[in-house]
Amino acid sequence: MFLPFLLLAPLGGVISDRLPRRWVMISCDLVRSVVVIIARTVLLVAAYHSTLSTGTLLFMLFGSEIILSCFGEMFSPARAAIVPNLVHPRELLQANSFLSVAGTISTLLGFILGGLLLKFGLDIAMYVDAGTYCLSAFAVFSMRMRPGMDRPEPVRGGRHNSLLKELKIALGYLKVHKHPLQAILLELAFTTASAVILNCMPAIVTARFGLSNSDFAYFLGVAGIGMIVGAVLVSRARNGIPKEIGIGWSTVAIGVGLLMAAWAAHWETFLIWLTVAAMFGAIMFITVDTLLQRVVPDYIRGRVMGARDLITTFGLLIPTVPIAFWRNVDSYIMNIIVGTGVVIAILGAALLIVYYRRQPFPMVSAVARRLAAVYMELCHRWRRGNACRIPVAGPAIVAANHNSILDPLAVGIGSRRRLVRFLIARETYELPILKHFFSALGYIPVDSSAPEGTGIEAAMQQLKQGHVVGIFPEGSIGDGKKLRSANNGAAIMALTTGAQVIPVYITGTHPHVSFKKDLLRPAKVRVYYGAPLSFNRLAGQSGDAAVLAGVTAQIMAAIANLKDRADAALAESAIKGER
Repeated sequence: MFLPFLLLAPLGGVISDRLPRRWVMISCDLVRSVVVIIARTVLLVAAYHSTLSTGTLLFMLFGSEIILSCFGEMFSPARAAIVPNLVHPRELLQANSFLSVAGTISTLLGFILGGLLLKFGLDIAMYVDAGTYCLSAFAVFSMRMRPGMDRPEPVRGGRHNSLLKELKIALGYLKVHKHPLQAILLELAFTTASAVILNCMPAIVTARFGLSNSDFAYFLGVAGIGMIVGAVLVSRARNGIPKEIGIGWSTVAIGVGLLMAAWAAHWETFLIWLTVAAMFGAIMFITVDTLLQRVVPDYIRGRVMGARDLITTFGLLIPTVPIAFWRNVDSYIMNIIVGTGVVIAILGAALLIVYYRRQPFPMVSAVARRLAAVYMELCHRWRRGNACRIPVAGPAIVAANHNSILDPLAVGIGSRRRLVRFLIARETYELPILKHFFSALGYIPVDSSAPEGTGIEAAMQQLKQGHVVGIFPEGSIGDGKKLRSANNGAAIMALTTGAQVIPVYITGTHPHVSFKKDLLRPAKVRVYYGAPLSFNRLAGQSGDAAVLAGVTAQIMAAIANLKDRADAALAESAIKGER
């Protein structure tokens, strides 16, 4: 059954780049429904009346499956290539998540429904099978699309290139553009690991845990549920999934899941870790597919997706053939899974090293910052209200309102190129476990009992080194209803060091209750960054009380302007919601 994918994957990609993809999909579905009805009807009649030998019937059955696979291969790249043309780029990840969920659920329901339909007769099951293809064709036909949306961009080098030349164009593209090729190779690794598990699963179920062959289907069903959970989690990432999480950490988690499953003493534990591996597998696969669709241009996207189908099919064959002909393979099943888990985990670790070395932060800070971002986005629905205005170089002071323990995290994760080093009470800084987290984020501990001005001195030392320092001019945490009078700390630092001041307003946090409740109570946080303020004209006047008061007033006025902007955006959003 793999033969059509090996031979026709490139052809399917070329067709989806030459013809309107919507009609390619519809045609493939309709042809497959006709093939099912005609081929299976002939086979059933021949079988009932014994007009053909068993060998001939099997040959015809296999031939019909080959034809179905051929048109399935035509359908696959066209579907993958058309999705980016149907949704907004920011919704592409959610669209692929939905497709993954729908596909997995349909497969699980297909097994259940197929078993039930067989009780009513093979002919009934056959016609329902054909009906699913017709339903798919109708769904594709019903999609609302602007004229030309399903038609790929003109092929470079001319519309009438030969098949061989178009394949060479695709290979040349993958040779020059490394990211699509790397993404496809990652899918190859995951597909190979999946094939290992599928081929080893029957022996694990029966020989390792002493269960019956019928339990194999339940194991696959639970793994499918894990994939659904992974796809649902991806759909929750409205801001997208960073590559190091969606690919790097997910690959590590797949490897760890396989290792823990191999070492499980009971089938329940094995099933739990298998589900974990399947969940992160879905996250990784959806992330990689979305990456491919985003970076590959429309004119060649079908051929690249066809190449992906071809290469991942090799991933299914790589372990399947050796395991099928390996004598006494049952004795080495767990070693095979352990080896697979180790290889996948090492691959994920290597990817993480590459990703974090490219970050503008030290590796420890990059990891801590990413954890903070994931926590804020998932638990507190954090968003930037506008672009971050923190300069990419030079000392800078971030001055923000202060309503919650979440404020330093909310401001800091919005700065993608620089750490914002906030002053933090030492008793908070020294909390177990969190101490290492705060240290990685560059926070500056200040003793509450220290003389006044100690925190400002520590912050100015950071500014003199060219860093970004975060400060809350209001001092203590407020109730979030209105801005309060401010201290002169930000003004003193700005006039002494010459650093620019970036006003920031944070909204959506709940009124402060306690450290623990602020962290655990879900919120809807929005952060607005103002234009940098420069006070170089007043340099050296930090000892003048009137000047300090004027600078502090300008900073708080800028924060108040951002507050008005945030309130207006909230009111506009509420009006749209009512409509």
